[in-house]
Amino acid sequence: MFRQTQFAEFELRMHEMAEKDQPVTGDALAKLYLDITRKYYGHDQNVCVVDDYIAHEWSFVPHFYRDFYVFQYATSFMASEALAAKVKAGDQAAKNRYLAFLSAGGSKYPIDLLRDAGVDMTTGEPLDLTMKTMNRVMDEMESILARRRK
Repeated sequence: MFRQTQFAEFELRMHEMAEKDQPVTGDALAKLYLDITRKYYGHDQNVCVVDDYIAHEWSFVPHFYRDFYVFQYATSFMASEALAAKVKAGDQAAKNRYLAFLSAGGSKYPIDLLRDAGVDMTTGEPLDLTMKTMNRVMDEMESILARRRK
């Protein structure tokens, strides 16, 4: 989720550089990528060290060679998490809507199919549900690590 959002921000900022007639060189992209990666990983807050060599990682990501492609991974993850959260909560109506969603195939635009399934991607709910799940997982990881340190 976070990695794809990071990638999407890099892609957007790269295109903004071109629109502003700024040089889009390998060095400029490396600096931009490193700055964004360090921001996302909390490098300046000593959360995670991002080494200098990461600056060139962007050149190995084939998705950057297709305009505005990577954001779909983050939005798809949010949509699936919202669907799953409602089904896992034991809501039978949500389960039925999910099965109807799967059966619908490509009969409508994805945003409409998701809305029919109870997930409105035009609201903050899918992101909120995803963050709730990610926070729960992080809490579990921290708890496991704390037990291992004892």
